[in-house]
Amino acid sequence: MERILLIHPDLVLRDELTFTLQHLGFQVAGASGGQQALTEVSSGHLDLIIVAESSHRLNGDELCVRLRQICQAPIIIMGQGSKEISGIDFIEMGADAYLSSPLNLRELLARIRSLLRRTQANAAGFEGG
Repeated sequence: MERILLIHPDLVLRDELTFTLQHLGFQVAGASGGQQALTEVSSGHLDLIIVAESSHRLNGDELCVRLRQICQAPIIIMGQGSKEISGIDFIEMGADAYLSSPLNLRELLARIRSLLRRTQANAAGFEGG
């Protein structure tokens, strides 16, 4: 079962997304902000990380850079409609995908599945080579 870390400051939205992802067979850990997320990443294996563009204490861009320094799991950024930083900037900071606001759940699920397939294929290729 793939393990996903969902980082979002909005408890209601985080709970809704967690419920949906769990219903689809994923194991989901939640974090309200950057510091909690970094602790969660340090404590165990993750297959994928979903980050809200804005979070408490660490903005999405700072958090993306820090996560990439300590973890190789794919990172999806959920945009908040901010004009300060673009999706391209997040990709250049280490994110694997950027989804703009408003969130399209079908696109999020497609990105999750795509990134997990690619990660699993890469791992299988390294083990077999």
